Amino acid sequence: MTHKSASSKPSRNDPRQRLGQPLSLFRRGLIAGLAFAVPVFGVLYALTIPDGPWLAVAITQAVAVGAAAATSIGYFRSAIWIGPTSPTVTERGFFFARVSHFDKAEAVSILLAQVYTSDGSETRPQLVILGANNKRLLRMRGQYWPQSAMDVVASHFDVPVFSIPDAVSTGELRADYPHAVYFLERHPVLVALIAVGGTAATAAILMGALALIRSITA
Repeated sequence: MTHKSASSKPSRNDPRQRLGQPLSLFRRGLIAGLAFAVPVFGVLYALTIPDGPWLAVAITQAVAVGAAAATSIGYFRSAIWIGPTSPTVTERGFFFARVSHFDKAEAVSILLAQVYTSDGSETRPQLVILGANNKRLLRMRGQYWPQSAMDVVASHFDVPVFSIPDAVSTGELRADYPHAVYFLERHPVLVALIAVGGTAATAAILMGALALIRSITA
């Protein structure tokens, strides 16, 4: 999203409509997280208590709980503010709660697409508001936003709407409409390298913490 200076953040008294992400998505994420974490940490505690490095497991669990709490707060704070009498659209992003703005007058067109999920079993809607030179002003993905929220946003713009006639994959969307996707989506190899590096760094930190605990308790 682009954009004017984000000097002012939306207040509770903001007269514009606030569009938040659905609670159902949070519930699904919470259930999936618990389904993974409970058995994993249960096994780790069973293997390390009482004589093993159970403290390392406890530290890891505390870090995981803290990360989950931060993620939950970010999820419920992320939103879009839009109103019929306001010329400005405001978005608070999920990551780092970054607030950004753009003027409705900047919008030139709207791109609508049905995009396959990663397993190809179903499609999800996407809405992208584009400005001059195909500059992406706002993007809403069906993984995070309901169709009703996209309809509300689209109703506030009197610009041409281009709908991709057939469902497309993320790769096809990236190839045909690179301006509509995020930077990391345009560079999947970079994403893979970051994932591998992050996993290696996390493993190294955990191994170092385990070695430190063993040296202290030896």
